[in-house]
Amino acid sequence: MRKKEGTPDEFFLQLFRFAAMVGDVNIYMNDLEDSNLAEIEIMIAEPKRSRGEGLGMESVLMMTVFAIENHKINTFRAKIGDSNEASLNMFRKLGFEEVSHSEIFKEVTLELPITAEKSKELIKLLGNMITHS
Repeated sequence: MRKKEGTPDEFFLQLFRFAAMVGDVNIYMNDLEDSNLAEIEIMIAEPKRSRGEGLGMESVLMMTVFAIENHKINTFRAKIGDSNEASLNMFRKLGFEEVSHSEIFKEVTLELPITAEKSKELIKLLGNMITHS
């Protein structure tokens, strides 16, 4: 996780490194029985240049805070391949916990309930990061 530091010139040099799209983050609010549940997914496509730079964490934080504030989401769900340790670790650092494992799909399902305290924590984490726009 990158903290805000350095001169404005250093900040813009960091932004320039990621001038092209390197992946995407999505939320799906398609549970007809629970309109406050969202499935979240992230994909970083350029492994050599972009993975391990904190962009995944930053993107997930931005999307979760947006969904909490604008769509009143109170539970996030992520389905991740069970061999994708980097992604599993990132979601667990945010507080997601395993709720199921599918041997057939080789997939772990993690969930994050959003309490008032967790919402404040996510907003604070996001505020401590350099964001790319």
